[in-house]
Amino acid sequence: MKLDLTGLRIEVTDGIREYVEKKVEKLAKFFDDDTICHVTFTDVVKGKQHVDIRIEYKSRTYLAEMDTAELYTAMDDLVSKIEGQLRKDKSIMDKKRKEKIEHPEVEDVEALLDDEE
Repeated sequence: MKLDLTGLRIEVTDGIREYVEKKVEKLAKFFDDDTICHVTFTDVVKGKQHVDIRIEYKSRTYLAEMDTAELYTAMDDLVSKIEGQLRKDKSIMDKKRKEKIEHPEVEDVEALLDDEE
């Protein structure tokens, strides 16, 4: 996964960059190598800083955003939110897949077993 860090009226330091890379690395196993993760930091307004993560992957956009006073804690929470969205999507896909599977009638199963013998 490729990482794009943007600071609006704020400088993204090496410490912030390393911490974000470490946290976003947990999400890389769910996406292709060419997927781009956009992380945007906005300058402090009213004592809080706005941080958001946006990942666009196969016609689906995963977005988590937060206003926070502590940047590092916010990154932990945002990555958790994205993981929650991924889990929810996976459970929905599994449910749809299970609904498509037709369960054979008992007679059909007996006929299949007789054919195998």
